[in-house]
Amino acid sequence: MSKPVEEPRAGHTPENETLSRRGFMHKAAAVAGAAAFAAGAAKRADASVYKSILPATVLGANEKIRTGHIGLGGMGTADLKFTVMNGGFQPIMLCDLRIPHVEQRVMKMFASKIPDAKIVSDFREVIDNPDVDAVVIATPDHWHCLPTLYAAEAKKSIYCEKPLSTTIAEAHAMLKAVKDNGVVFQGGNMQRSGQHFRKAVEMVKSGTIGKVARVETFSLDNGPLEGIGMGDTDAEKYIPKGLNWEMHQGWVSHRPFNVNRWVYNFRWYLDYSGGKITDWGAHLMDIALMAMGDDLQPKSVATMGGKYLMKDSRTTPDTLEVLYRFDDFILSFNNRVWNPLTFDGKQPDHGIVFYGERGVLRVDRNGLDIYASPQNQTADAKTVTERIEPEVGDQEEALNKPHWQNFADSIRGTATPNSAIDVLFNTTRVCHIGTCAYAAGAHFASGAAFDGTELPDEAPTHGAATLDWDAETQKFTGGDAETVKKANNFAYRPYNNGWSLTAPHKA
Repeated sequence: MSKPVEEPRAGHTPENETLSRRGFMHKAAAVAGAAAFAAGAAKRADASVYKSILPATVLGANEKIRTGHIGLGGMGTADLKFTVMNGGFQPIMLCDLRIPHVEQRVMKMFASKIPDAKIVSDFREVIDNPDVDAVVIATPDHWHCLPTLYAAEAKKSIYCEKPLSTTIAEAHAMLKAVKDNGVVFQGGNMQRSGQHFRKAVEMVKSGTIGKVARVETFSLDNGPLEGIGMGDTDAEKYIPKGLNWEMHQGWVSHRPFNVNRWVYNFRWYLDYSGGKITDWGAHLMDIALMAMGDDLQPKSVATMGGKYLMKDSRTTPDTLEVLYRFDDFILSFNNRVWNPLTFDGKQPDHGIVFYGERGVLRVDRNGLDIYASPQNQTADAKTVTERIEPEVGDQEEALNKPHWQNFADSIRGTATPNSAIDVLFNTTRVCHIGTCAYAAGAHFASGAAFDGTELPDEAPTHGAATLDWDAETQKFTGGDAETVKKANNFAYRPYNNGWSLTAPHKA
């Protein structure tokens, strides 16, 4: 698909030093906390019904940040709701391949709040609109990267759902684009803005449970064994005439239509996502790393799992165990999608558990518990030493509301993002190190050959590998040579179909 080069816009000339509205915002954020800004005329946007966003000291605190939303599925619609609820944003563009879905469902939900929002099907129209200050990216995972690269080069603020990317190669490209262009970036890891999660991290860092040597994360589901089914292959039922199934697949190797690869269930296919480890693992291990060290990378990884019970078309495992070795602690991720019960019959669903020398701290979206270790308990000590629940019971209030406010404050230059590009980059990289090891050790019932780049259109029966990770080269080392090669190929698998990570990304 051709990518037209953007022509210079009228009025954007160095001679008259006129600043675009977005350019002014970019500069304002870069000098957060400055008492005043250099003089310069701020160009008004054409859509005069919406006010420009400039520092409160210039235009007042009620000015709106105008957003363009790319992807309006379940999470994208939720993000639209959060921007509307915040009051500091004004959505002006909605982009989705399913325009009838946006017109008939999304707009009915928000018509009174965004009556003039323009609806398009190509994300590049959002990026190219000079009236858009910030883009909200809530596409399937394999479409997180390119809109981010385009938006960064267009100097727009970015909110991108987790995981950051589908490959480690994409993650590096996104980190570089955001850093090089100095734009505000907030990742969708909203747990970082939840007060009880922040309290848990503070307690671990301050030594409340002593030195931590092991962290466990888990996501357990109560899925029926038929899972997502085999999927309907009748495209006419699901894709409105004129919309492009090939565009949905983007840079990955294209497959025949299957409704399971369309919208929500995309995340259970290794072409587009990593399964539960990049879905929920990106939330859980994010908090683990927030407490243990946001810049830490594992020394080695051991992954094992497979598709043992589910009778459906997914290609990601239904049972997975990943173990990471860091310098002085071990981190694990455990998932099964078919039985949420623990040995005592409880259904904990998800959580992060820190094991320290003086106690154990467990945190999830319902609160946190601290247990003293036996050697630190008196005879009459309670099993639960302390229980802390979220200040607000509703998860949207406890997590999403402060997260979106933090994004707005970061754009205005009065805060820094809680889920900045650096931290989401590393969390995503750790997730992918596990996924790559699983894929590299994959075995297929058909005996299909797999070199790490071109996935067979079938699920691995099982996968297992133990590999070292080299933080300097950002490559897998140590282990079976063929498995190492496959893991690196999967981490850096190439773009197809005319899309590129390196070409200028002009909308």
